Amino acid sequence: MNLRPSALLAAALVLAACQSAPADDDGGPMCQKRKPGTIVSVNEYCVMVLIDPVDPNIVRDWKGQKVGFCCEGCLPKWDKLTEAEKDAALAKAIAKGPIKD
Repeated sequence: MNLRPSALLAAALVLAACQSAPADDDGGPMCQKRKPGTIVSVNEYCVMVLIDPVDPNIVRDWKGQKVGFCCEGCLPKWDKLTEAEKDAALAKAIAKGPIKD
């Protein structure tokens, strides 16, 4: 298996993004569960961890849009991305579509 550096970086971000998230009563990360509230972001899945739904209370403004995140741990990682990386991450999250319950 031969992975590109960008694929390795993406995998590392996914693994690290929610490690700082608090655990729920079952010991699992809370960011994998849908949070109550109205989603105001253009994405319903986190731009940093595409399997996690956004927390309606954790957003950043980006180019006139609200971008949603699953947990506070994703914010510093987002801040370190280049403009092109932010655009690509947001496009992937939007393309994933609405959350399917």
